[in-house]
Amino acid sequence: NEGCPMSGLVVDPERAEVRGPPQAVRELLDGSEEPGPPLLAAGLRAARSPLARFRVTGLPEPVEALAGSDAAVVVLQLEAGHVALRACTPSGLLGLLVRAVGLCPRPRVEPREPILVGADRMAAIVNDRTAAQAGLDEAQERLLQGHLDALVAHWRIEAHGGGEGWYLEVLDSERGLWTVEDAPDRRLALTPTGATAVLDELAALPGHVGLGP
Repeated sequence: NEGCPMSGLVVDPERAEVRGPPQAVRELLDGSEEPGPPLLAAGLRAARSPLARFRVTGLPEPVEALAGSDAAVVVLQLEAGHVALRACTPSGLLGLLVRAVGLCPRPRVEPREPILVGADRMAAIVNDRTAAQAGLDEAQERLLQGHLDALVAHWRIEAHGGGEGWYLEVLDSERGLWTVEDAPDRRLALTPTGATAVLDELAALPGHVGLGP
C-alpha cells in the first residue's frame, strides 16, 4: 500500500483502489489528482464525469458504481466508516456486481409460471417472509412460502445513464432464483429464473444506459 498526499487516503496499486475517510474521498473526486496505476486514474476520470451510474440495494451495505466508456469505479463501504473506490474495466464491473450480490447457481424452480402479487404487499412478503397475505391460491402460496423460508437475499440493481433508467430485481433463495418485474394493475410478477439468465440480464444493463458497444 502507498500513502496518498491527500489527507488520510491510502492507495492500493494491486487492487487499483484508493480508500480512506468519506470526506477525503469526496475531496479526491472533486479535484483532479490521479494517484496510483493507470487503471485507477482512468476510473477516477470516469467517476468525475460518469456516463452511467449503478446502485445495488438490498445488501447489508449499498454498493454504487460510476462508469465511463473505458473504466469504472465501484464505491465500497468499509469498516470504521471508511470508503473505497475500486477501479475496474467495464467487463470487470460485471464481475464486481456479480460478487456483490453473491450470484451463484440455484435449483430450477418448477413450475416456471410467474406468480403475481400486489405491489403494495411485496415489502411485507419479503420482510415477514410469509406468503400468507399475498392473495395466492394454495399451490402458489405453498411454492412461494418454501422459497421465502430459504431466502438468502432480495437485491435490486438500478442503472441510469443516457437519459434512460433500467433495473434488475431478484429474489435469491436456496431453492431457486426469481426476477421481480412490474406487471399490470399495480402488481409485480415473480418469475422463476436461473443464474445464467440473471447473469445475461446483468451483462445487458450497461447497454440499456448507453454504455454498449
